[in-house]
Amino acid sequence: MSAIVKSLSDLVYSLFEVVASFFTTAGHLAQNTFEFALKFLNGALALVVDFFKGLVELAGGIVGFVLGNLAILAVLAIGSFAFLQYQRKQGNTVKVGNKKLN
Repeated sequence: MSAIVKSLSDLVYSLFEVVASFFTTAGHLAQNTFEFALKFLNGALALVVDFFKGLVELAGGIVGFVLGNLAILAVLAIGSFAFLQYQRKQGNTVKVGNKKLN
């Protein structure tokens, strides 16, 4: 008789374990789904932020390149102007083709 009671007790215990395992699995599923959604949103936000950060860096690089070229052109223009002024003070004429520059 005690074997029958023991086996029924084990059966009821196993049923409770199955039900508890079901709820535990459902809880883990809900938690993992929530974590996935948060990580997905975080990744999407990081993607947008990195995209605009890259655009700002690209614009800064282009502006630096253009300003560097403008500085070089300005130095060349100032040098050419200074050369023409020097030649005019010396009394020399600078000709390019048939046109006098000073």
